[in-house]
Amino acid sequence: MRHGEALSPQVDPERGLTDNGKLKIKQVAAHLQKSNVSFEQVFHSKKKRARETAEIMLETLSPDIIPQLHQDINPNDDPAVILSEINGWDKDTLIASHLPFVPNLITQLTGQDAYLTAITFETGTVVCLEKEATTWHIAWSVSPSEL
Repeated sequence: MRHGEALSPQVDPERGLTDNGKLKIKQVAAHLQKSNVSFEQVFHSKKKRARETAEIMLETLSPDIIPQLHQDINPNDDPAVILSEINGWDKDTLIASHLPFVPNLITQLTGQDAYLTAITFETGTVVCLEKEATTWHIAWSVSPSEL
């Protein structure tokens, strides 16, 4: 998932979510709740906007889960660093991160250029990947502008 809309660094040097960003993430979470989406583990980058996004998603979808900081999912991190870790997960997992990390991770996992898909990667976009045997594929995506 890409984090929600962030404040400018002039307004908040840590770049937390705007009120609109929080609202859009709540709308995405409510939409996913209708499809019974939930998570067993949630990771966010060290950026405030990613942590806040993860927390808002969990309030609606998995309130008993505590989001965890992951050191290797920041905007310009190389997704290859965590591929073996991800391939070992057996839990439904949310990763709240950034551009270009999110589409780069999708590209690495699926072997398809994520930027050539119909996914916009606007703030608040969720992309669901599913693993069958050793192959990952995009199952669905949702962006705030689609709701």
